[in-house]
Amino acid sequence: MTDLFSSSCSQYVLLVPTVVRSNSPQTACVQFQSLSEPLSLSVVLEYSNIQTTLFEEFVTKNDYFTCCDFKVPPATSDPLAFISFSAKGNTVNLTERRSVAIENVYNTLFIQTDKPIYKPGQKGCWGAGVS
Repeated sequence: MTDLFSSSCSQYVLLVPTVVRSNSPQTACVQFQSLSEPLSLSVVLEYSNIQTTLFEEFVTKNDYFTCCDFKVPPATSDPLAFISFSAKGNTVNLTERRSVAIENVYNTLFIQTDKPIYKPGQKGCWGAGVS
Protein backbone atom coordinates (compact mmCIF):
# COMPACT_ATOMS: atom_id res chain seq x y z
CA MET A 1 0.00 0.00 0.00
CA THR A 2 1.37 3.38 -0.90
CA ASP A 3 -0.44 6.55 0.03
CA LEU A 4 0.58 10.06 -0.92
CA PHE A 5 -1.15 12.85 0.93
CA SER A 6 -0.63 16.57 0.45
CA SER A 7 -1.72 19.16 3.00
CA SER A 8 -0.63 22.82 2.92
CA CYS A 9 2.56 21.99 0.98
CA SER A 10 3.42 19.04 3.28
CA GLN A 11 3.38 15.54 1.84
CA TYR A 12 3.66 12.07 3.31
CA VAL A 13 4.05 8.55 1.97
CA LEU A 14 3.23 5.43 3.97
CA LEU A 15 4.58 2.28 2.33
CA VAL A 16 3.32 -1.08 3.63
CA PRO A 17 2.71 -4.35 1.72
CA THR A 18 -0.96 -5.11 1.03
CA VAL A 19 -0.25 -8.75 1.91
CA VAL A 20 2.01 -9.40 4.89
CA ARG A 21 3.48 -12.82 5.64
CA SER A 22 3.37 -14.31 9.11
CA ASN A 23 6.58 -15.21 10.92
CA SER A 24 8.82 -13.49 8.39
CA PRO A 25 10.26 -9.97 8.46
CA GLN A 26 8.09 -7.29 6.85
CA THR A 27 9.01 -3.65 6.26
CA ALA A 28 7.02 -0.45 6.63
CA CYS A 29 8.34 2.99 5.62
CA VAL A 30 7.17 6.55 6.23
CA GLN A 31 8.33 9.68 4.45
CA PHE A 32 7.41 13.32 5.03
CA GLN A 33 8.40 16.22 2.79
CA SER A 34 8.18 19.94 3.45
CA LEU A 35 6.80 19.71 6.97
CA SER A 36 5.64 23.04 8.31
CA GLU A 37 5.54 21.94 11.98
CA PRO A 38 6.70 19.10 14.25
CA LEU A 39 4.44 16.04 14.24
CA SER A 40 3.77 13.16 16.57
CA LEU A 41 3.83 10.06 14.33
CA SER A 42 2.29 6.70 15.08
CA VAL A 43 1.84 3.61 12.85
CA VAL A 44 0.10 0.62 14.43
CA LEU A 45 -0.73 -2.91 13.23
CA GLU A 46 -4.12 -4.06 14.53
CA TYR A 47 -4.98 -7.74 14.43
CA SER A 48 -7.32 -9.86 16.50
CA ASN A 49 -7.76 -7.20 19.21
CA ILE A 50 -3.97 -6.84 19.56
CA GLN A 51 -2.22 -3.60 18.65
CA THR A 52 1.47 -3.66 17.73
CA THR A 53 3.22 -0.30 17.37
CA LEU A 54 5.47 -0.15 14.29
CA PHE A 55 6.46 3.54 14.61
CA GLU A 56 6.05 6.02 17.40
CA GLU A 57 8.25 9.06 16.92
CA PHE A 58 8.26 12.83 17.21
CA VAL A 59 9.19 14.19 13.77
CA THR A 60 10.93 17.57 13.72
CA LYS A 61 12.82 17.46 10.40
CA ASN A 62 11.29 19.11 7.32
CA ASP A 63 12.22 16.08 5.23
CA TYR A 64 11.99 12.76 7.09
CA PHE A 65 12.30 9.13 6.01
CA THR A 66 12.43 5.98 8.12
CA CYS A 67 11.67 2.26 7.78
CA CYS A 68 11.14 -0.44 10.36
CA ASP A 69 10.99 -4.21 10.23
CA PHE A 70 8.15 -6.00 11.97
CA LYS A 71 6.69 -9.49 12.27
CA VAL A 72 3.06 -10.44 11.93
CA PRO A 73 1.45 -13.18 14.02
CA PRO A 74 -0.05 -16.15 12.14
CA ALA A 75 -3.60 -15.55 10.95
CA THR A 76 -6.34 -17.44 12.70
CA SER A 77 -9.71 -17.77 11.01
CA ASP A 78 -9.73 -14.13 9.80
CA PRO A 79 -6.69 -13.11 7.71
CA LEU A 80 -7.64 -9.40 7.77
CA ALA A 81 -5.51 -6.92 9.74
CA PHE A 82 -5.32 -3.13 9.73
CA ILE A 83 -2.56 -0.54 9.58
CA SER A 84 -3.45 2.70 11.38
CA PHE A 85 -1.47 5.86 10.60
CA SER A 86 -1.60 9.01 12.69
CA ALA A 87 0.42 12.24 12.44
CA LYS A 88 -0.61 15.13 14.67
CA GLY A 89 0.73 18.61 15.22
CA ASN A 90 -0.63 22.05 16.17
CA THR A 91 -2.51 22.53 12.89
CA VAL A 92 -2.10 19.11 11.23
CA ASN A 93 -4.21 16.07 12.10
CA LEU A 94 -3.72 13.16 9.67
CA THR A 95 -5.29 9.77 10.32
CA GLU A 96 -5.81 6.79 8.10
CA ARG A 97 -6.71 3.13 8.57
CA ARG A 98 -6.18 0.57 5.80
CA SER A 99 -6.66 -3.18 5.63
CA VAL A 100 -3.88 -5.66 4.92
CA ALA A 101 -4.15 -9.41 4.44
CA ILE A 102 -2.08 -11.88 6.45
CA GLU A 103 -0.71 -14.86 4.57
CA ASN A 104 0.41 -17.71 6.80
CA VAL A 105 3.86 -19.06 5.99
CA TYR A 106 4.78 -22.46 7.31
CA ASN A 107 8.34 -23.69 7.55
CA THR A 108 8.85 -26.99 5.76
CA LEU A 109 11.84 -29.30 5.86
CA PHE A 110 12.57 -31.24 2.68
CA ILE A 111 14.95 -34.20 2.87
CA GLN A 112 16.24 -35.76 -0.33
CA THR A 113 17.90 -39.17 -0.26
CA ASP A 114 20.03 -40.97 -2.83
CA LYS A 115 17.17 -43.44 -3.48
CA PRO A 116 13.42 -42.94 -3.55
CA ILE A 117 12.73 -45.98 -1.29
CA TYR A 118 14.91 -47.97 1.13
CA LYS A 119 14.04 -51.57 2.08
CA PRO A 120 14.23 -52.61 5.77
CA GLY A 121 17.86 -53.08 6.83
CA GLN A 122 19.24 -51.39 3.74
CA LYS A 123 21.81 -48.64 4.34
CA GLY A 124 22.76 -45.74 2.20
CA CYS A 125 26.20 -45.71 0.66
CA TRP A 126 27.28 -42.21 -0.31
CA GLY A 127 29.31 -42.06 -3.50
CA ALA A 128 29.87 -45.83 -3.79
CA GLY A 129 27.17 -46.46 -6.40
CA VAL A 130 25.62 -49.35 -4.39
CA SER A 131 21.98 -50.07 -5.22
